Amino acid sequence: MVTPPMKTQLQTLPLWRQVADRLREQILSGAYPAGQPLPPERRLADEYGVSVTVIRQAVKTLVTEGLVTVRRPYGTVVRDPHARPSAEPRGLSIVDGTVTEPGADQWAMIDGPTFTRADASAWHADVFGIAAAEPMLTRDTLHHRADGARRSVRLIMPFRVAADLTTPWLDDPHLPPATDVYTWLHDNGHRLSFTEQVRARMPVGDETSALRMRPETPLLTITRTASTGGRALTVEEIRVPADQTEPAYPLPVSTPRRTNRAAGTTRQDKASTTG
Repeated sequence: MVTPPMKTQLQTLPLWRQVADRLREQILSGAYPAGQPLPPERRLADEYGVSVTVIRQAVKTLVTEGLVTVRRPYGTVVRDPHARPSAEPRGLSIVDGTVTEPGADQWAMIDGPTFTRADASAWHADVFGIAAAEPMLTRDTLHHRADGARRSVRLIMPFRVAADLTTPWLDDPHLPPATDVYTWLHDNGHRLSFTEQVRARMPVGDETSALRMRPETPLLTITRTASTGGRALTVEEIRVPADQTEPAYPLPVSTPRRTNRAAGTTRQDKASTTG
């Protein structure tokens, strides 16, 4: 039988919970090191004097807590409970007229892109300044990284934008990767500015299976909007499990001009009048 720290818990807690509590203690204490597999189910069942079914239910609890992960053919592997996901620098660069994104080469596309015509939601209508249900070009891709992480990327451009800017995608509605779109816009005289917003939500639909994430893990949505002259041209939506990435941003520092309130002039103006 399981030997819990308190006899009262023996009488009130189900066996699988007692086993989960003991295994959790051993993981957090380092008795089961991160990266190493737990003992086989049968061995754990013999050690705790319970059935394999109880062990499986206890392990399932630890999986939902993020303490272990099931990896075939290695078994149930302990995760570092204090580990942070890899940092992902966010930003864009323009080199010789070509827009590039740092770290993009770490991600490989799975299969190929999917192109669809989508109707603008209320949120997209507000961002793009168009009517709800107006048609939009979309490009969806799924990517994976060498460490097993996955992300999905959706690029959106309203038909109206494609037409107003005389883009090649009005006649051929197959959007290229986002950086290629940015490069075309840059080459055609559109001075671009970008904003990004990050929010967390729970996964819905087939996102858990597509991204191979636990259903109890939050999903990070990184939304990048490319604009020119105050008009949004494209939106890129990146979805990635929150335990697989840590977006890192440079923090801009602004230096506003100081004003001499009494005189009503700036320091620069005062210097020019006294010089």
